[in-house]
Amino acid sequence: MSGHTIAEFCYMIASAVVTWCIAWCAAWSYPLGADTIWPIAWVSIAFVVGLGFKPFWDSWTADRLRARQSADD
Repeated sequence: MSGHTIAEFCYMIASAVVTWCIAWCAAWSYPLGADTIWPIAWVSIAFVVGLGFKPFWDSWTADRLRARQSADD
C-alpha cells in the first residue's frame, strides 16, 4: 500500500471517530435524548465511512494497477 492509500484509510477512520465523539458529547450533554441521538449517530457514522470508502477504493485500485504494471516490466 502506498502512503496515499494509507492516508485515505486513516482519514476515513478518523472521520468516523470524530463523528462518534460528537455523538458522545451530544448524548452526554442531553441524557434525555440519548436514546434518539445514538441511532442517528450510527447512521451518520455509516454515511461518513461510506463517503470515505470511494476515495480509499480508488487509491487502492490505483496501487494494485501500479504494482501489476511494475511486475510486468
